[in-house]
Amino acid sequence: MMTLALSQRLTTVAHVLRSRLALWLLLTAAFTVGYYLLLMMSLVVRFGNLPNYATAYNWPGSVWTIIRSTPSISDMPPIIAEEYLLEFGYMNYDYGLGISEWALNIIPFKVVLMLVLSGLLAANLLLLKSKSGCTVKTRLRAGAATGLGAGFVAVTSATMSWVVCCATPTWIVGLSMLGLGVSTAFWIEPIGPWLTGAGYGLLAVSLLVLAGPAHQAGDLPAEGASKPSISPRKGAPA
Repeated sequence: MMTLALSQRLTTVAHVLRSRLALWLLLTAAFTVGYYLLLMMSLVVRFGNLPNYATAYNWPGSVWTIIRSTPSISDMPPIIAEEYLLEFGYMNYDYGLGISEWALNIIPFKVVLMLVLSGLLAANLLLLKSKSGCTVKTRLRAGAATGLGAGFVAVTSATMSWVVCCATPTWIVGLSMLGLGVSTAFWIEPIGPWLTGAGYGLLAVSLLVLAGPAHQAGDLPAEGASKPSISPRKGAPA
C-alpha cells in the first residue's frame, strides 16, 4: 500500500515536471547561477573590493592525474570533489607578488549539488502552484520545510575562501564573515555533511507531501450519503 502511494506521488511529480519542463529547467539554471552571484555579492559587500583576478583550472586533466596517481579507488572521489574549475577573487599586491585575500571557487562537485538543490526547489515551487487543492496548513508546512532544506544545502555548499580561514574554500567561511569565531567555525565544520543530508531530506519529503492527493480519505463525506434530518420539536433526529 505504501509502495503504491509512493508510486502515485512520484507519478504526479513526473507529470507536473513534464507539463512544465521548460520552466523547470529555466528555474533550475536560474537558481544555480543566482546562488553563485549571491555568494560573489556577499564577498564584495563584506570586504569592499571588486574581484581583480580570475583563474581557470584544467579540471579534466587534474581528475585524470588523480585517477592515475591515487592507489586506492576509495580515496579518489573525495579528492576529485575538491578540485577547482574556476576561481574569482581579490588579490592584494601589498605583499610582494600578492596574496589572495578572498575568493569564490567554482568546484564541479559543489555545482552538481547546487543543481540538484535547484531542481528540487523548482519542482516544489511548481507543485505548490499546481496543487491548489492542498490545505493551507499543508502548503505552509511544505513551504517552510522547502525553505529550511534549501537553506541547509545552500549554506553548506558555499565555496568561499578567506585568508583568515587559511584560504580554505569551505562553507564555514560564510559563518566567519558573519562574525562567528574562526576556531568555533572550524569546530562545527564536520557537521556540514549532516546538514546537507538533512536539507535534501526536507526537500524530498516536502516534494512527496505536495504530490499527495488534495484530500485524504474521510475528509469529505461519501457521495450519496444522506445527512440526518433534525426534528424542529426537540432537536431529535427525524
